[in-house]
Amino acid sequence: MKPLPINAKAFVAFMALGGLAVFIRALLGWNGPHDWPKFLAYLVVAVAATRFKVSLPGMTSSMSVNLPFIMIALIELSLPEGLIIAGASTFVQSFWPDSKKRNLIQVAFNIPLLVLAAQVSWLVLHHGFHNGALMIVTGALAILVANTMPVAVIIAMTEARKTLRTWSHIVQLTFPYYGLVAGVAALVKLANYAIGWQVPLFILPAMFMVYRSYVSYFRQMSHPAPRAMAHTAAS
Repeated sequence: MKPLPINAKAFVAFMALGGLAVFIRALLGWNGPHDWPKFLAYLVVAVAATRFKVSLPGMTSSMSVNLPFIMIALIELSLPEGLIIAGASTFVQSFWPDSKKRNLIQVAFNIPLLVLAAQVSWLVLHHGFHNGALMIVTGALAILVANTMPVAVIIAMTEARKTLRTWSHIVQLTFPYYGLVAGVAALVKLANYAIGWQVPLFILPAMFMVYRSYVSYFRQMSHPAPRAMAHTAAS
């Protein structure tokens, strides 16, 4: 990986300090989870979901299917618990065996990025909306913007691209996924009343199918099917 420009390094440092400050502030005065089994279950599922990571075509970024579980944790748990799950799952993703080439600068950017995005989403989710659907939709939009805009900024800085155009491209590729995140969170919140907090444990297989669908779709975008190529040549 080529050296980062000065402005990109400064932006990474800003994100790292901001994420650390938010994380420390949330932990101050925290007495631990009120429900350890629930917290640990959400943490394990979110960490397990980081294994399913999809690279965005034409971009040096990716998305992981742990986001629905982070969103659910932000709705169901306290802010410190949600931030721990967001940070821990991103940390594990950064050092997973298939991420051996990931350098420390990327880790220093990715972990605080998810922590800050989780903080923004939590503030929106707990703003006092009386309508549950509106709360979840705005929370999902908040984490979409907070999670994708800094990525667009760092890509624009390192690859000499236009920030807004890069962000628009990222949103175009990932917006359906964030819509799914909101839908899954809404279903879990509804099912919690009838079944209990164990619902997210059963969602992981479904998110694996989502992961496989995105992998197949993006692969087709990058490598058109031979029959389609032959048809183009014949015409």
